[in-house]
Amino acid sequence: MVGGELAAGPLELEYHLSVTRPTTHLADIEIRARGVTEPTLDFVMPAWAPGRYAIYDFAKNVQEFSAAGAHGQPLAWKKLDKQTWRVEAREAGGAVRVRYRVYGNDLSGSFSQIDSTHASLNGPSLFMYVDGHKPDPVTLRVEAPPGWKLISGLSLSETERTLQAGNYDLLIDTPLEISPSVRSAQFVERGKTIRIAVHSLTEEHPDLSALLDNVKKFVSSQLAMMPEPDFPHFTFLCHFAPGLPLGDGMEHLNSASLIARHPLSRGGLEEILETASHEFFHVWNVKRLRPAGLGPFDYTREVYTNALWFAEGVTTYYSFVHLYRSGLWTRERFLERLAEEIRTLEFEPGQKLMSAESASFHAWFYDRSPQMQQTNFANTTINYYNKGAVLGLLLDLEIRARSGGCKSLDDVMVAMYRKFYAAPPESYYLPGRGYAEEDILSMANEITGTDFKEFFDRYVRGTEPLPYNAVLNAAGLNLRVATAPDAAPSLGVLTTRVPAGLRITAVRPGSAAERGGLSRDDILKAVDELSLATAELQERLRIYPPKTEVPFTVERHGRESRIFVVLDPPIPSQYSIEVLPQPTPQQLAVRAGWLGKRAE
Repeated sequence: MVGGELAAGPLELEYHLSVTRPTTHLADIEIRARGVTEPTLDFVMPAWAPGRYAIYDFAKNVQEFSAAGAHGQPLAWKKLDKQTWRVEAREAGGAVRVRYRVYGNDLSGSFSQIDSTHASLNGPSLFMYVDGHKPDPVTLRVEAPPGWKLISGLSLSETERTLQAGNYDLLIDTPLEISPSVRSAQFVERGKTIRIAVHSLTEEHPDLSALLDNVKKFVSSQLAMMPEPDFPHFTFLCHFAPGLPLGDGMEHLNSASLIARHPLSRGGLEEILETASHEFFHVWNVKRLRPAGLGPFDYTREVYTNALWFAEGVTTYYSFVHLYRSGLWTRERFLERLAEEIRTLEFEPGQKLMSAESASFHAWFYDRSPQMQQTNFANTTINYYNKGAVLGLLLDLEIRARSGGCKSLDDVMVAMYRKFYAAPPESYYLPGRGYAEEDILSMANEITGTDFKEFFDRYVRGTEPLPYNAVLNAAGLNLRVATAPDAAPSLGVLTTRVPAGLRITAVRPGSAAERGGLSRDDILKAVDELSLATAELQERLRIYPPKTEVPFTVERHGRESRIFVVLDPPIPSQYSIEVLPQPTPQQLAVRAGWLGKRAE
């Protein structure tokens, strides 16, 4: 609360949302608060959206704010800071009504888009809260163009316009899709209604049958593993929008937003499947089994945690696991995808500098966060999704090995869920309480009867090289790393194409480029007189043996020069997880427990 004062009794809160002129990209918002006894009310716009750990300052798109009392009389207000409007309520007559408009034209899991085809609405980007009254129940009334359907996790009805939320947090954790052309289908699994709603920009009547069938398979697998979730229905809001630079996914308590860059019938199904499996596993991991501080939320500032590697990265691991267990992936595809994650991590220079916990803590710097200054993130950071997924793999196999195949990471997930989400509630938000980072280690110890402290100190909190084969061998598996036969010598740069050639965007520490004196923002124009204006760098370098000193024509600060660089050997780029021949009975038991009937 602003000023630290306690709020008075609960308010009767009613939110009105109108998107009747979608081509303006504007939403009209009205908040009615009745039962007001406080001298002032502070209306606060969130600075961030749970699930995306970046400060976006949604107040940037608020316009035309006004306030009135019970009889329509104007009320004085002032802006306290970038996101807080204070309304004088002494003369309000017990009721305050504020109105404002919000501009939205970004299709993503964080922002809102309002256009002629639909309104994809994310609560944090639209709805202010009344400070001190986030626990109060909320009624939401929606006005949309005639014939537009409304889809949300608050109701299975597509025509209902008055919705109820238990508190503000639940209101904004429920995205809305309002559209004349949205199509939906549903199925029931273990007593839960699972609905899929599709908004497509290129296909007027997309066939949902394959999407429905695929989703049903991994949903069934996840529901079989984890305790029954406390919702009657769940909604996948799927957007197929070719032309977007990035796809996206965002988890919510009983819904998920998924955005694909390809049409459903032409690559969109495969693109969206991993994301859908990931977001559904969030039903348990992060939305209910949650790090301390992630619910209820402080929407005004960053909320730090060291556990995103577990909340997000281990969720990525389980998205792969359930695509495999459900039969959607073959064993080969499952192992190939895990090897891809290892390869990605091993290609990151930042793995030597940043731990999984540090990557989690510093997510606010780079989780799709806008950067106004140049950074060295390419050389100093790692992705907590990526390393967390690899750690999930290693933890799962290590737990299976230590327990003789009797226990797994599944047991840790279920036990933590029951311990923390089934605990007495600590707040109005949800049942249970948040866990601390050390609780993950404690549960792994409890499940196995062994001590994982060294593993966590070295690989989760530390930056030591991960023990791939020491762990994989326990399951009769081996990580194979090889160099492609036609691989070019390594220069050690990341580049982007410009008309004259290739602009260096990062120079890898210890690389040939660094030793030779190449710098970020240099433009590589030629390799030994061979132009790079249209050719790829690897194509030009492939003709040289490693250790060759090669002249580069470089443009720096508008001037050309020749810089000689001694090329490094090619970087191994082929990663695969292979089955060892003639496994021991112990190895075979661990592998069979992990891969099931398809272990061989």
